[in-house]
Amino acid sequence: MRNLLNPKWLFVINTLPIIVLFFLFYGQFSIIKTLLDEEGIKLWKTFAFTLGILGLLNLGYAIYMTIKKQNLTVIYSFIALFVYITYIYLYGYHLDKIIPFNIPQWMLTENIFLYVGTFLMPTLVYSIFILIVKFTSVKKEHNALINFIIAIAIPILGYLFTQIILPLWKKHDTEINIHAILILIIISTLIFIFFIVRSVYIIATKKAASWQKYQLVWKIPVTIILPIIGLCLNNGHLFKSLTSIEPEIFGDFKNSLFYILAFVNGILLCLPNIENKFYRLFLLIGRSIFFAYTFYFFLVFLPFLPLSIFAIIAFGAGILLLVPLLLFVIHIIEIQKDIYFLKKLYTKKLIIGISLVSFLVIPTCITLTYLKDKSVLNQTLSYLYSPDYSKNYNIDKKSIHKTLNVIKKHNKNERLPIFTSQTPYLTTYYNWLVLDNLTLSDSKINHIEKVFYGKKSVNIIQENNQKEHTEITNISTKSTYDHSQKAWKTWVDLEITNKNQGDRLTEYATTIDLPEGCWISDYYLFVENKKEFGILAEKKSAMWVFSNIKNQNRDPGILHYLTGNKVAFNVFPFSKNEVRKTGIQFLHKEPIQLRIDNNLIELGNAEQTIADKIESENFVYVSKKQKQTLKTVRRKPYFHFLVDISKDQKMNLNDFIKRIDNVLENNKELAENAHISFVNSYVNTFSMANDWKQKLKSQNFEGGFYLERAINKALFNAYGDASYPVFVVVTDSIKKAVLDKDFSDFEFAFPEINFFYNLSDYGTLQEHSLVKNPLECQPKILRECMFCETVLEYKLSDNSIAYLPNNRQASIILKKDIFSITESEIKEKDWHSALAMQAKWRSQILHPETSGKDWINLVKSSFVSKIMTPVTSYLVVENEAQKAILKKKQAQVLSGNKDLDLNDQTQRMSEPSLWGVLILFGLLIFYHKKQNKKTIS
Repeated sequence: MRNLLNPKWLFVINTLPIIVLFFLFYGQFSIIKTLLDEEGIKLWKTFAFTLGILGLLNLGYAIYMTIKKQNLTVIYSFIALFVYITYIYLYGYHLDKIIPFNIPQWMLTENIFLYVGTFLMPTLVYSIFILIVKFTSVKKEHNALINFIIAIAIPILGYLFTQIILPLWKKHDTEINIHAILILIIISTLIFIFFIVRSVYIIATKKAASWQKYQLVWKIPVTIILPIIGLCLNNGHLFKSLTSIEPEIFGDFKNSLFYILAFVNGILLCLPNIENKFYRLFLLIGRSIFFAYTFYFFLVFLPFLPLSIFAIIAFGAGILLLVPLLLFVIHIIEIQKDIYFLKKLYTKKLIIGISLVSFLVIPTCITLTYLKDKSVLNQTLSYLYSPDYSKNYNIDKKSIHKTLNVIKKHNKNERLPIFTSQTPYLTTYYNWLVLDNLTLSDSKINHIEKVFYGKKSVNIIQENNQKEHTEITNISTKSTYDHSQKAWKTWVDLEITNKNQGDRLTEYATTIDLPEGCWISDYYLFVENKKEFGILAEKKSAMWVFSNIKNQNRDPGILHYLTGNKVAFNVFPFSKNEVRKTGIQFLHKEPIQLRIDNNLIELGNAEQTIADKIESENFVYVSKKQKQTLKTVRRKPYFHFLVDISKDQKMNLNDFIKRIDNVLENNKELAENAHISFVNSYVNTFSMANDWKQKLKSQNFEGGFYLERAINKALFNAYGDASYPVFVVVTDSIKKAVLDKDFSDFEFAFPEINFFYNLSDYGTLQEHSLVKNPLECQPKILRECMFCETVLEYKLSDNSIAYLPNNRQASIILKKDIFSITESEIKEKDWHSALAMQAKWRSQILHPETSGKDWINLVKSSFVSKIMTPVTSYLVVENEAQKAILKKKQAQVLSGNKDLDLNDQTQRMSEPSLWGVLILFGLLIFYHKKQNKKTIS
């Protein structure tokens, strides 16, 4: 351990943690600074400046001692202990001003108020190690028993103090007394740690033959028995019925590998140090490999050290908190002995190199395991949310099941902030490496389980309908024609009234169906009589912020796309009889009719509109007027059966075949060129002319009924053909189908009919909508002619044909399925830029596999143009702090996988910070006293 006196250790133990602490607190301060009062800001600057000075002084001292090639001194240790304990103590005392309780918790990184103690704790422990080495000379004989007796006497005295002196002290309860008690606790804890570690250090470095002969008497308990007991106790395997303490207090260590590593690590440390070079080389490699395990638990329990004395006083098992520290000391000493022996036989560089490479074995294995999880997860998300419809997939279901279980565990948020049900540090590393510091929402986890494992759940397609009691009471429009771009800009101003007579806050929510060629280019909401304009932000970030603001009963308003051209519009909150003013700016090429709730409004003027042909090399805009000149044609329909081959469906095989035969027999025309898809987690499509019955019987019936994928893939394959599919779903219950959203995004691919059929067990075709609540059976509609719908034929410049809906609305045609838009094409509030972005979005609907790289470009294009797209949202917030957290979350989302999500866990660290419990304990006392003083005054 004498190598710890090297001043270079200060760079890692002091300088690096302080730098990290600065970055963490600067990020937090930049968000909440506008919510702090003058005193709070002054305290932030004072503590930051002081910490900066302390860090620079430590850095300067470390550099000076390194240059001078001198070891650290006892004086440094005493000064460091005094200065940093004082700093932490004062920080805890002023914490209610540094991070006031009125700041919303969702704006704070979890446990941020404990980070000071956590990141400065290594310096305190390091200072104690220096004192131990300095006061325990190898040239002098020291008595380990005396040190151990002194250490044990401290918790005994502490127990007597709590039982005898403290009750008397409380009778004279003053703030000075509380200060004295806390200082006494800190000093006694430091002395306890010093003597308990020093006693182990003395024993481990003893060279006497008697100590070497009986070293297993103390090594086996410390290195094998106590670590395993600690794991069992933490994981709830011991005394579970005798205590109300919830297991996994210090983290989730239930994986059997933790027990295996603990046992093997103990065996390696207990093996005798025989003077044989190959044997000692083996020992060095093994001990270096497993030192990663020892070092990990040393880091995990480092913040808990100040509580060890209290735990010992409360119950004897508290000694287990010290085991990682004692194990750490023993492990270092044993490795040093190996290195010292081998240095006589091999070069120093070789020995150090072997030790470092060995130390990296466990971290490398963990990293490779996590990278495999990342690969499987990304492949799964790609299949579900960014698929290549022309590609076949084969997902490793066992791997994704294991990965989902890990993510579920990480998503848990059932504990108090000071405890964790996750795996300390490893969870943070996992979230960073595998999840890009994001997560999977519960809905996506459920979606994956439904697709691959056939998990049952209730599918609900929710429309964003207007909430009860709030309604538009005044609406006005102002349209302005922009001759430079030959397009309209229309402001729609709304007054919304809450007619609820109760005191409960109410939300206004509705859905606006935008006509083709119409986009939202601005938004405002009056917040406390101030007109706040909306911020155009990445959609997931905006919705996360909106949800959190809403939970605080503050003032947000939001606009965002649902599916297709449907836009959700929400304003919150409304108090009793409150009237709120808001407005939306629409950008449109032609005069349009727009319906908001029950209000039908006209936007633009036909007489002032200048009609022109809009066509580029990548897309075409066909106006309502142009469509009147197009030829009407009728495409040929054909059946496309989607057969459920998910788990538990094999028993219905013969029934399915019978139903299909009956439909084919009764609809000869649609039976020509019919297709059939066998649908479970995957989709396999065949022509029904090629022995479809035998193919159906040979399928594997497993997984879920992924109907959404089947219809999307079929629409992609049929897009632009001279014939079109009529989908017929064959299953025992369509409610079991995995269909979590409608197909409005793909509406341009089915211009004739917007419905599909479910083939019931009675042999009837039940109609379902493709664009609204697809799992719900629609009322039976009598039609004069089935499948007689016409479309409009548009001939492109390359003589190819595009088919458009015959609906008196404008349409957009893609001339190329895949293309890119340049920065020069995007201009602020420009209709042609909006058209280019819409065409690009449509390209991604057909080819989701391109969305990984193009998604960010589409977000950036939306920001430049200030026009809302399906990947962005207009959000009104009420203060600068909310804008700052929105900016932070947006950067986080844009730097990660677009198919992952934001939630509370994405901003949290799993490291235990119970060093801060002591500070928190003091803080609560101080805060209580301060409140009493204020009340009295």
